[in-house]
Amino acid sequence: MNTLLINQIQKEFNNLTDTFRLLEETITNYEKLVTMLSTHNLYEIEPYFSEIINKTIPKDAKLLIESEDDYDPDSDDLYHFKIDLETRKTYFKKLDLGGDISYDTIYEYTDNYYKSTTVYRNTEQQKAIKICYLNFKDGMPFEYIECSEYGVTQKTYTCENNLIKSYQYEWPNQNHQCFGEFSYDLEYNISQIIERTSDGQERIIYNAINNEENIVSVLARLEIFLIEDIGNQILEKVKIDEPVYCVLFEYSMQNPFPPTLAIGLVSEIEENLKEEELIVHYNAPDMHYFSEDETIDVDFYPLEIQSDYLKTSEISNRIGWNDEDAFDEWNQQVFNLYLKVCKRLMHYDFSKSFKKSDNFLVIARDFEACNEEEFGKELIQYKTCSNL
Repeated sequence: MNTLLINQIQKEFNNLTDTFRLLEETITNYEKLVTMLSTHNLYEIEPYFSEIINKTIPKDAKLLIESEDDYDPDSDDLYHFKIDLETRKTYFKKLDLGGDISYDTIYEYTDNYYKSTTVYRNTEQQKAIKICYLNFKDGMPFEYIECSEYGVTQKTYTCENNLIKSYQYEWPNQNHQCFGEFSYDLEYNISQIIERTSDGQERIIYNAINNEENIVSVLARLEIFLIEDIGNQILEKVKIDEPVYCVLFEYSMQNPFPPTLAIGLVSEIEENLKEEELIVHYNAPDMHYFSEDETIDVDFYPLEIQSDYLKTSEISNRIGWNDEDAFDEWNQQVFNLYLKVCKRLMHYDFSKSFKKSDNFLVIARDFEACNEEEFGKELIQYKTCSNL
């Protein structure tokens, strides 16, 4: 992306709140528009936007709100769409957060590009969120540009036989890029998206087949992977010359898999602490050996397991923010899986990698819920009963 274009889009973003008011007046006077309500985000100008963020709409979902039974204000999102039914184009979208708080988007269309502008609103302010362009070449998407307060990003598409085959994704201000590839089924429905970074790492960011699979099978594979694959990687790759008091998996319920991995050294804490007294020390960022800091050489991302990560993240994303029963059930499933992983790994002979302290535990924690005490209680009891 050339510097002139970046500066032009950045300038447009800086003036977005002023131009948005003028655009909104035009939309208000457009009499052909019909308002429709939905609990789903049905439209963005970016191609395959819902697949890219792994938030596809279930096939059996009801798309429009037609009665009170179709909307639960305690758990559902509420979107307002203004649509021209003749052209089937959306010109306005509001994500209604209640109390005069919303994210509002206006869409513009020409033969050469589509454009969207989004602002955040409350009773006190209007804030620019992003401005996006989808440029076309020979009738097909060629370039998607997005500008926000975090800078400008660009996707350049390669198309073939009326299908998007790949894209190059660039962050000009950060000198970073990656490459995406689309796969399709026999009916030309998108089946998979894989991104590859410039240093060779591969990430599956969408997999349609896995979306239909039973979660029990997915969790069973993840359990085996964390026990056998990660356990064996620790044995093969980790060499520490001082006593270790824990192997720690950290996760969050927003994206419960994969976790991070940390190894706690006795030298990092007070000596001779009992397992119960160690609870406050189970915090991965405080440990020298931490996968996020790349001080542990473990690979959580073999391609064959990545689709299972997406399935679990999708479940987390679909649970309404106020649906406590669904969240509690899913939270307990994840907790139980990590508990089983920790119990199994407690039996591993890690002597080739490090020496275990007397108070050694394999333990997990949700770093947002801070449930290490709950894990600790279960695992200390298990360790005692198993004479480990």
